[in-house]
Amino acid sequence: MDRPADNIAAVRSDDAEMMAAIQEARLSIKTFLDAFMAPKPNQSGFLVKIAFVNGTDVEHIWMADLVWRGGKPTGVIAVPPARRDLKFKQRVEIDFRYLSDWMYVEDGKLVGGSTTRLLRRRMTPEERMKLDAESPFKID
Repeated sequence: MDRPADNIAAVRSDDAEMMAAIQEARLSIKTFLDAFMAPKPNQSGFLVKIAFVNGTDVEHIWMADLVWRGGKPTGVIAVPPARRDLKFKQRVEIDFRYLSDWMYVEDGKLVGGSTTRLLRRRMTPEERMKLDAESPFKID
């Protein structure tokens, strides 16, 4: 399955704003882990974005259906990846050293999602309206 073009956001590796968003996610991971380990009824949709590195090729992929029992945490690839060695809906181990973002939904609003918020800010007004209309949560 090819990855739809509208799911790809090309970002330069030296993008200072994106690096700051990734750093923000890494510094605030405790917020995510606290909620994930003991979710409240109004919290759902727990995802982490992990950088998959293959030589100089890096793809940041959202992981869903997270499981963390005993050993290493695992997740399911939530979007069709561009890389051929990874498959949509494949369960893989998660290495938090490569964390680039995290998110969950609380009371219908996005919590976390620092890279998502940055990419949304960079959209045209029309793109932003389309994203907001299609999104299952509100991004403030």
